[in-house]
Amino acid sequence: MHLLKTIGLILTLNFVSLTPALSFSADEAIKLDKNILAEQTNTGGDMTVKRLSTRSFIYAGKGATRKQQLDFWTGFSLFRDPWVTAPSATKDRDGLGPLFNARSCIACHQAGGRAAMSKTGESIPTALIMRLGFTTPEIDHSNNVYGGQIQPRVTKFVDGQQSSPPSAEAWLSLEYTLINGQFADGETYQLQHPKYTLTRLGYGALPEHALPSPRYAPNIFGAGLLDAISDEDLLAQEENKHAIKQGISAKYNRVYNVKSGQMELGRFGFKAKHPTLYQQVAAAFRDDIGITNSYFTDDSCTKQQVLCIQASKLGEHENVEIPDKLLNLVVTFNRLLGVPPARNLSKPQQQSGQLIFHQLGCQQCHTPSYITDKNYPVAALAKQKIWPYTDLALHDMGEGLADGVYEYQATGSEWRTPPLWGIGLQKKITGHQRFLHDGRARSINEAILWHGGEAADAQHKYTQLTKVQRQALLTFLKSI
Repeated sequence: MHLLKTIGLILTLNFVSLTPALSFSADEAIKLDKNILAEQTNTGGDMTVKRLSTRSFIYAGKGATRKQQLDFWTGFSLFRDPWVTAPSATKDRDGLGPLFNARSCIACHQAGGRAAMSKTGESIPTALIMRLGFTTPEIDHSNNVYGGQIQPRVTKFVDGQQSSPPSAEAWLSLEYTLINGQFADGETYQLQHPKYTLTRLGYGALPEHALPSPRYAPNIFGAGLLDAISDEDLLAQEENKHAIKQGISAKYNRVYNVKSGQMELGRFGFKAKHPTLYQQVAAAFRDDIGITNSYFTDDSCTKQQVLCIQASKLGEHENVEIPDKLLNLVVTFNRLLGVPPARNLSKPQQQSGQLIFHQLGCQQCHTPSYITDKNYPVAALAKQKIWPYTDLALHDMGEGLADGVYEYQATGSEWRTPPLWGIGLQKKITGHQRFLHDGRARSINEAILWHGGEAADAQHKYTQLTKVQRQALLTFLKSI
């Protein structure tokens, strides 16, 4: 097993004492060893990007070969450019819709990160998609006219003629209620509690017991390295007796692998719905853009959406709308997308923040480090020491973040732990920042304050810190 065990095993003495709000014993004081500091800075191992860009996350990791880099940039063109309605003269990128969320991958994943969050009021969302799920796992989904995801856009033209297109499924109305709070030292804060309402429903009322579940498009860099972590290393965390004793219970979703036909460990998606990066990319093509592929051969039209089914049969594609040779290139782009390096970890404030991160117990879900599987089929991603800060497991995050929706074994209050690498770079690179699964948090501080359930103890300890300690922790998180 290649997990980073505890911070105490890698850190040595010499730390500036903290104020009494949070006390530390002498053997917990730190000064990073130079070799460990180099490892932590090289966040993605050989798949860290060579230099930090101020404009984009989209660069291949430095370990990619020249041939892989050619495939990477070819895959990027398919990720970047908009898809069009079939039939068209552009056979390699037609087949859009009939129902869809966006015309391109980059529309949701701006610069390889997160595109702009939906504004308040009524809108047709892009980066914020609305999944549709049920409040218990036993409910029969066959009469769900909307399927598993709300698609607010629809193709308008077929064969160059104005057609009778299917109806778009819904718009979104987003409103926030402000919640005021206060830290133990008296400093105040304000959180946004969102309310999501589907409006202009194109196919009647939602099914009974169905709920919309917002999902704000995540950062995608480093996804290949997460795919390369072995199941063994992940499952070891499910059996971590120390964490269980502390009220932390890592749980891995068991989900359907479309190709193998087996139930496997889920690791991609906010509720870990997909077992592999390949399936995640294929699902996004079908569900978000309406592009069928060898994993998902049918459009997302439900049996009740007759015009959608009719429109899906138009065009000149015999089988699927993106062949494997092109889908492979997009998956290669996602696999080889490098991770930004960590910054300034040797500075006293970052070192203080790292210690506080561990003292609060954050590492029990945000596992700092792994060595990827030596047998992973892409050699550039195999046997890499990486620092993603995630266990990729489901955790109960409390009622405040609950959506009430089940996905396989994930309950309505369980979410997969997101990786933290590059978390502090969003605003610098994209010009905006939002956090958590639905983008409600405007800052890392707000994201921490929303933690509940299994993370309630860590969240409470965070509210007891002094302002200096909170700033140290946030500075560390922004540096990784």
